[in-house]
Amino acid sequence: METMVLEAMKEVLRTGQEMARRGLVAGSSGNCSVRVPNTDLMVITPTSIEYDLLLQEDMCVLNTAGELVQGRYKPSIEISMHLAIYEARPEVGGIVHTHQQMATAVAVAGKGIPPILEEQVFQLLGAVELADYAPPGTRELADEAVAALGYRNACLLAHHGVVAVGAKIRDALLHAEIVERAAAVYLMSHLVGGPKVVPFMAAEYEGKDL
Repeated sequence: METMVLEAMKEVLRTGQEMARRGLVAGSSGNCSVRVPNTDLMVITPTSIEYDLLLQEDMCVLNTAGELVQGRYKPSIEISMHLAIYEARPEVGGIVHTHQQMATAVAVAGKGIPPILEEQVFQLLGAVELADYAPPGTRELADEAVAALGYRNACLLAHHGVVAVGAKIRDALLHAEIVERAAAVYLMSHLVGGPKVVPFMAAEYEGKDL
């Protein structure tokens, strides 16, 4: 089990730093986590420390009750959201929460992203829905995120950012990047007549305000 925990800590550190490198977060914003296979443990980034300053041993190991098992720093404020998603979605092995610009702009406008790109539909499993606003770090936010995700692989958090999930944390990171591309295309499409959903989902969105 110790080997699996160490590998999870390495994955979380690498992903957090990659989120920062790709411009999906800035400073110490956002967070990411991994479910440790065949255990009741998860590994998550600590709170309020810039990603480029973090070491592998700085990652926080928690149990399913949210209790700190290992780590010298406080875990991310969003532990409730991560735990709630893992509980609701047993197939999810990794989660990233980002504050990326284009997707957050859509969330600030109070909108989700309709299914406008094929890769969005195939990878994210449809629209990127908007979770109603709730304060950061609250159980209310956790519940809203779980509801907005449903069976899909990403959602927006109103006035906040993005949550993306995957079987592996690398999948979750890819899904966050697909959300950003979909958000950019969605916003730009309004300059040339407005977005249209992919044809095989058009009937579901007929007459809806996009």
